[in-house]
Amino acid sequence: MADKIILDPQEHITCPHCEQQFALRDALTHQLIDRYEDEYATMLAKEREALEQRIGKEQARKQTREFEAKLAELRGQLEDSQVQASSAKKQLEAAKLKAAEQVRIEAQHEAKALQDELAEKDKKLAEFREAELTLRKQQKQLEEKQADMALELERKLSAEKSTIENKVRDSFALREAELKKKIADAQKSNEELTRKLEQGSQQLQGEVLELEIESMLRQSYPFDEIKEVKKGARGADVIQSVHLRSGTACGMIVWETKRAENWSGSWVPKLKEDQQAVGADIAVLVSTAFPADINEPMLVHDGVWLVKPELAKGLSEALRTVLIEAQRQRTVSVGKNEQMEALFDYICSNQFAQRVRSVVEGYEEMHSDLDKEKRAMQRLWKKREGQIGRISNQMISLCGELQGISASSLPHLDSIAVLEFEE
Repeated sequence: MADKIILDPQEHITCPHCEQQFALRDALTHQLIDRYEDEYATMLAKEREALEQRIGKEQARKQTREFEAKLAELRGQLEDSQVQASSAKKQLEAAKLKAAEQVRIEAQHEAKALQDELAEKDKKLAEFREAELTLRKQQKQLEEKQADMALELERKLSAEKSTIENKVRDSFALREAELKKKIADAQKSNEELTRKLEQGSQQLQGEVLELEIESMLRQSYPFDEIKEVKKGARGADVIQSVHLRSGTACGMIVWETKRAENWSGSWVPKLKEDQQAVGADIAVLVSTAFPADINEPMLVHDGVWLVKPELAKGLSEALRTVLIEAQRQRTVSVGKNEQMEALFDYICSNQFAQRVRSVVEGYEEMHSDLDKEKRAMQRLWKKREGQIGRISNQMISLCGELQGISASSLPHLDSIAVLEFEE
């Protein structure tokens, strides 16, 4: 240990190579510093122990000398105090006698006070015992009354139960017969209602399709006038009067809806009669059933447009565009019957039908692609929600485990548990 020196780790030294100054602590490794610190601490402990032993011995010798001097001084004082002790002894005996007499008098007074207090407590205890005895008697009487009341109530309940059972037994036969008759009547009514529902199901399906077409037209064309033909009245199901934003009438379209399994040849002539009755420009038959020789979802058949329900919206947009364009042509060239005839021929031509069919098919394709994109995005959103939920659960579990391990050493993690995560 004599070959070791103590250095200040904060002392700055200069590098012999680059002449840059830095703290001595930065040049020494932590292990070397810790090892020398431990050795220095051990050396200091040994030196402190040796110093304490030397100080203890010196203190003992000093105390011995002081004790001998004080002992001689005390011996002299002892001889003087012996004389004073005899005098003090006499005074002490007199004081003891006087104190004993005073204590005896005080003890007598305290004993008398305790006796009076004890007598008062005995009196109160007797009163409390008497009150408790009275309360116990009253409680016993109350329990007996409750038992009598419970027995009387049980008797009344038993009698009432017997009476009710007799009444129920007497009326059960009549009730059973009444229920059997009601069941039979309900079965009969159910059979009749089933028969009526089967008869009216086809008509109800047609009414539902009519309401769908009417709702579609009202929502899509708020400036047009949509008239519903009342049930039982002669005419088509829906009459659409096409108007511009300015209110100018452009034409009329009659809509007939059929929802059936088989095609009927009377539908087209009847719709043409309805078209002529109201003076409509175009007649459209929205039907789920087509003639057997037709495989296309939309076409002109005998001067009437035939279309499937799913393509009705696209066809309505195309026909409405044609009527609006025809009105504009009439406005530009009033009185040009030839152009009107050409326009009518064009509307009734196969070329126009193909163009309208292309528009409707494009609309249907765009609608299908939009549905596919919606479903794909919903699957992606659902996947992301699941991933976020798993991450949030893992983070909360991790924070809980860290807090459990470190007890109160990580209080700043408490705020993690109150964060709101989407389920």
